[in-house]
Amino acid sequence: MRIAIFSDVHGNPYACEAVLISINSIDHCDEIVFAGDLCLGGSDPAKCVELLQEGGVKGVYGNTEEYIKYPEWMPKDANHARKWDKLQPAVKWVRSKLSPQQLDWINSMPFAHTISPTSNPSDDLLIVHANPLDIELMIYPNHMEQQKLYGKIIQHDDDPALVNVLRGLHANILAFGHFHYPSQRKWRENTLVNVASCSLPGVDFDPTAHYSIFTFLNGKWSIEQYDVEYDVKRELEALKASDMPSKEFFLAYFGNQDL
Repeated sequence: MRIAIFSDVHGNPYACEAVLISINSIDHCDEIVFAGDLCLGGSDPAKCVELLQEGGVKGVYGNTEEYIKYPEWMPKDANHARKWDKLQPAVKWVRSKLSPQQLDWINSMPFAHTISPTSNPSDDLLIVHANPLDIELMIYPNHMEQQKLYGKIIQHDDDPALVNVLRGLHANILAFGHFHYPSQRKWRENTLVNVASCSLPGVDFDPTAHYSIFTFLNGKWSIEQYDVEYDVKRELEALKASDMPSKEFFLAYFGNQDL
């Protein structure tokens, strides 16, 4: 069994298309699954919906899907609430670009998607946006990667908030996005895999698009993580030319890329 998972397209059709082309160039995948945050932050949210629909991609919703569904609700997460004056106008712009059918499709996404290669739940692959409990709390990379990125450990394995969102995890593998950095982390008996973002580079300002392939063979899961080059400048130019409010907020995520 082979499953392809990607996340955090954020309205960038060029990154999304590049990832789907790369996935489809690999030997047959039984499912392609999107792990949330499809439309907010890029030049063409409607095209991103089209690409997933045309590709038969299954999806789970992320925090930005909730913003789009409830544009008047301020996020409960303090980090995003602080940015709501920038996010909310862009959310309303995204809603104006999507058809009623596309909005219905986004709103129908489930919170989680489970892949069960056997009848044993401990072999399951669970796919969510951020964590198994909510759509906001970030799961950070392993301790070594945290030290590399921040010079310190931000989230220990016994962090109460982390323990709270993972305490009911029965699946062998948890796949997620939200924190825009590819990683694999062991937590107790589980493996936590951040499939990383398609767009809006994370703390390392890596502009490549990412996805992961999960293969179940001989009773075990193996994980391969991929980087995909795409025409970043084309997306930046399209976003700059768009009439999206607060577009400078999203352009800043690309750091030193030539705008």
